[in-house]
Amino acid sequence: MKSKQTVKVVVTIAASTLAILHLLFPKINIDLITVSLLALAVIPWVETLFKSVELPGGLKLEFQELRKLEEEAQKVGLISSEDVKKEPGEEEAGKRLFVELAEQNQELALVSLRLDIEKCLRSIALKYDLKTQKLGINNLLRELASHHIIPIEEESVLRDMIGVLNQASHGVEYDQRTAKWIIEVGPKIIESLESKVEHRGGNFSHSNPEAKEHWIDKSFQECEWVTNVEWGECINKHRDLWEKELNNVFNTLLRKLDPSKKAMLEDSQKHWESQLEIDRNLVFSFDDLQFKVGREGMFIASISFMNRIRQRALELEEILTALV
Repeated sequence: MKSKQTVKVVVTIAASTLAILHLLFPKINIDLITVSLLALAVIPWVETLFKSVELPGGLKLEFQELRKLEEEAQKVGLISSEDVKKEPGEEEAGKRLFVELAEQNQELALVSLRLDIEKCLRSIALKYDLKTQKLGINNLLRELASHHIIPIEEESVLRDMIGVLNQASHGVEYDQRTAKWIIEVGPKIIESLESKVEHRGGNFSHSNPEAKEHWIDKSFQECEWVTNVEWGECINKHRDLWEKELNNVFNTLLRKLDPSKKAMLEDSQKHWESQLEIDRNLVFSFDDLQFKVGREGMFIASISFMNRIRQRALELEEILTALV
C-alpha cells in the first residue's frame, strides 16, 4: 500500500512539474500538452472513480473495465474467485496463445482471447447441432441463450466481455495490469466454456480423467445460502437447469440419430420420465412427510430427484459425445 502511494505521489509531482515548466515558456503552445500533463497528475488519485480516462490526442487508459467483467463473471458463476486465485499450470497456460502474448503485446493478447471465446461458443453450438455458422457472435450468444444452453446471465456477461475485447482491435491502450488479468482470468473463462463440450464418460465408456466438472455441478456447489428459503431456491434453480440440459441433449440426439435409434430413444425417454414421475408422486404423497423427515429431509428428497435428472442428462450426453 505504501509503495503504491509513493508511486502516486511521484507521478503527480513529476507531471505537475512538467506542466508548470511548460507554462513558463510563452513560445510553446500550451493547451494540448498542459491539459494532458495535468490529467496525468490527477489520474492516480481518481483511479477508482473511472473505468477509463481519455486523454487529448486519443490515448485511452483503461482502469476498471476488465476488473468489472471479472466480478460480473464471478457473480453469474461463469468463473469463481477460487478459480482466479489458482495459478494456471505451465502446460495449461502454454497452450493458450493469449497467455503467451500477454507480456509482449496486450492488444494482440486481448484479440486472441476474444477469438478463443468465440471458438468455444461455436463448439458449444456444434455439440447441440445448432445451425449457427452464419451468425455473428452476438446472435450466436442469443441463440445459445434462447435454447437454455447457456444461462441468460452468462449471455449478458459474455456479450459485455466481447464488446470490451473488441476494443483491442481498434488500438486502445491498456495499463500494465492488463497482462496480469489476461494470464490469471483469461484461461478460467475459456476453461469454463470448454466444460460445456467435455466428453466425460463413465456410463458407457471409460471416464475421462482430464474432463472438467460439468458447469451445472460447479454452479450448484458454489451456491451461497443462509436461510432454508435460499437453499430451496438453489435446489429448484439447478433442478431446472438440469431439466433444460436434459431436454437440449435429448433433442440434439433426435436430430442426429437414424430413424430406428430415434424411435428407441423416444421409447426409452418416455419410460424414464414415467418412472421418475411415479417415484416422485409416491414419495411426496405422504401428508406427514415433512413431519417424519424434517425440513432437511425434504431438501434431501428434492436433491435426490434432481440428481436422477442429472444422471439421465449425463447418460444422454455420453451417448451424444461418445457414441453418435
